[in-house]
Amino acid sequence: MDNTFVTETNKEEETTIDLMEVFKQLKTHIRSIILTTLLIALVAGVVTVFFIPKKYESTVRLYLKPDSSTGVSDYSQVTANNLLVNNYVEMIKGNNITEKAANELKLDQEEVSKALSVSNETNTQVISITSTTTDPALSKRIVDQVTKTFRDEVRENLNVTNITIIDNSKIATSPVSPSLPNNLAMGAFAGAVLSIAFVIIRMLMDTRIHNKDEAEQYLGIPNLGAVPFIENK
Repeated sequence: MDNTFVTETNKEEETTIDLMEVFKQLKTHIRSIILTTLLIALVAGVVTVFFIPKKYESTVRLYLKPDSSTGVSDYSQVTANNLLVNNYVEMIKGNNITEKAANELKLDQEEVSKALSVSNETNTQVISITSTTTDPALSKRIVDQVTKTFRDEVRENLNVTNITIIDNSKIATSPVSPSLPNNLAMGAFAGAVLSIAFVIIRMLMDTRIHNKDEAEQYLGIPNLGAVPFIENK
């Protein structure tokens, strides 16, 4: 029982010494860690500003109005409209709408589909149609044409006339991506992690004996003396 306790105690002490050595090494190389962190953050910022294409988005928001002759909506009608909204979202994203819109714009259908994002705002009868491209004017053209094609389609084929535009599209003046602050933060984080990992791995891979305490610990015998280093002149 006593031997086991001593062994466990030694293991705990050894772990503590290792952790203290890690912190010591990190403190010793703190300047290099900071410089590496700043350098990689700077590289991330330069890549973000000069090499990653900026993307602009334009959005149209549609509202499915209650279709009631009295102008008053009841619960059953609201429920029915909610179900219709989900169908309309899928319809807008479908090949029929995107192909017709692409033909009007003289673009490839794949280009229109990739740029398009359609969603139903939670607990509402509002549909958001968003187009995202590297050209703010093109983003607006795509979302406007898709909206027009969709409204024409449901009017002609489904006799639906209660879909109205509550927010028109605008030409974006600032990009939505890439985000310079986010990329700077990620670059700094990556730089810190890499530099800290390098210091720790370098310490673990270093098997040299640096002082008499390490020699005693490694050999298991006390140190009887030290030979001073005399530099030749």
